[in-house]
Amino acid sequence: MRQRFSLILLLLVAAGMGLGLMVASKAFAGPSEQQAIAEQIIAREKASVEAWRRKDKAFFADFLTDDSTYFNSFNPYLETDPKTNMLPKFEQIAEMFKMLDFQMYNPRVQVYGDTAILTYNSSATVNMAGRVMHYTGKMTSVYLKQGDTWRVVHGHESINGTPQ
Repeated sequence: MRQRFSLILLLLVAAGMGLGLMVASKAFAGPSEQQAIAEQIIAREKASVEAWRRKDKAFFADFLTDDSTYFNSFNPYLETDPKTNMLPKFEQIAEMFKMLDFQMYNPRVQVYGDTAILTYNSSATVNMAGRVMHYTGKMTSVYLKQGDTWRVVHGHESINGTPQ
């Protein structure tokens, strides 16, 4: 009886350790998997700039989560619910804020399971309602993996100094 109890206890401990390892391996990607995810996310972020230039509303419908939020450097308020508040007037917004040039510097992606944080420095030249401005800034995009797709759940942009 005692041996049977010890065997059952050993099997339970082994099963628990196996389950724990399985959960840990899903939660934290290894170095090569993290690099692949980082490349996907950086490419997706750059694709969002190109989609903005093309006024590709469908891209942004897929790029953003339903409940995503954004702190825009030109707006003091938190922007919420983009599929309700932004997408219906997307073409007008993209026409008013034209991206003429955009560069990403020092991108860094930190992966935590199905969440990834992209931070980078940026340089942009934009035409905002007829006024051309150049600025540098800092950007954070928080991505969430939904199914097989990484989508932005929050973005935060800040400008260094005053746009010229």
